[in-house]
Amino acid sequence: MFARLGLQSLAITFVLGNALALNLDTNSQDSIKSVAKSIAETIITTYNTAQEDDPIPGLFGDSYYFWEAGAVWGGLTDYAHLTGDNQYNDLIASAVLHQIGDYNAFMPQNQTKTLGNDDQSFWGLMAMTAAETGLVMPQKDIGDWADLAANVFDIQALRWDETTCGGGLKWQIYSFNNGYNYKNSMSTGNFFLLAARLAHFTGNTTYSEWAEKALKWTQDIGLVSENFHVFDGTDDRKNCSDINKIQWTLNAATFTEGAAVMYNLTNGDNKWKDAVTGFVNASAVFQDKSSILSEVACEKNGKCIVDQRAFKGIAIRSFARAAQAAPFTSDSIQNMIKASATGAATNCEGEDGKVKCGFGWTGAGEGDDIEGGELGETNNALQAVQALLWPQAKALASMNGTLTTSPTGSPAASPTGSQTGTGTSQGTDAPGAAGTLVTPHTLVLLAAVLAMMCL
Repeated sequence: MFARLGLQSLAITFVLGNALALNLDTNSQDSIKSVAKSIAETIITTYNTAQEDDPIPGLFGDSYYFWEAGAVWGGLTDYAHLTGDNQYNDLIASAVLHQIGDYNAFMPQNQTKTLGNDDQSFWGLMAMTAAETGLVMPQKDIGDWADLAANVFDIQALRWDETTCGGGLKWQIYSFNNGYNYKNSMSTGNFFLLAARLAHFTGNTTYSEWAEKALKWTQDIGLVSENFHVFDGTDDRKNCSDINKIQWTLNAATFTEGAAVMYNLTNGDNKWKDAVTGFVNASAVFQDKSSILSEVACEKNGKCIVDQRAFKGIAIRSFARAAQAAPFTSDSIQNMIKASATGAATNCEGEDGKVKCGFGWTGAGEGDDIEGGELGETNNALQAVQALLWPQAKALASMNGTLTTSPTGSPAASPTGSQTGTGTSQGTDAPGAAGTLVTPHTLVLLAAVLAMMCL
């Protein structure tokens, strides 16, 4: 689970001084792919080393929470889609499937009692990425990748808590965990994004209705401000009257991507265009005068903990995906990506799967230490560099269309028709979208939720 509210100093173990930075030419596809390949290889090396010490497929060792592993696998799935380098695809699929756990909803026994809603949803989003990019599903008896994403959505929709604050998702799943009474933007934001992407992929209007509901709740409660700044969370024991106004790149980008997907799905509906515009404008709080992305809550004072040091890479990935879905944002977002990718590459060194990257990208000295190739910093750099490839990438798949745009900048054909009650492209036997409660599968999930409540 996220350890997000506490801050602690990190020991500097390696300082970038005279080391040679990665040579990135942001105008060269070959250069971008070469640098991305070297960083991706480093992540795989980190994983293989972790497996030697603690052989649990899918995880990167005790230093990293469950959520971060799911996010990294999603980023590597995008890596294959963006670069055409498919050498890790079998490894990715087998690693992720090892963690599907109970109800095929990424609730493995080794994580369940410390599992938060945001942790679980990162794996659901990874499965959604696998569906959108066409990652081969090697295990045919569990459905396809979209089925797994739908499973996560279904069980989280059943946890939507209207007993306090009129809705929202709690940070934690179990009442005995610290943070159970905290309703955080990341849990609801990931749920919003998953709903939007499932709606686009399947054409099921129940998902889009849930996406609207999730965003409206965060706005009504004040987690998303009138100016589209996204705040961390709120205490449901106080009826969500006090808002923790810390802002993280990850929260802001998640809502930006979700709104952009809904903009694309609705053929440019003004409501969603206004939301995308607002979120993109609000992201300026995370950018310096050169447009480089920075974790403003903790980067300058050097107190970002392990979780927080992994946010920027996942954020820049969501911003890049948002620009694909809502191309009128492209200029602003691409400026940030280009500046950030340059800064990230400048603060990495090494080659051949032995790249070490610092946390800061500004070159101003804050957070520019290299933490011995830590997973978060390395993935940050990979996502920043490969984000440069999105404008030329093959369109992401959906069942009835593609998440893409016309050359004029207007949304291209979106999924047509309503398929309420059909959770995925597998037809009426697939898991039902939450809210319909019409399939045996959903009833199983309901039983799972009731069982958890009794713990």
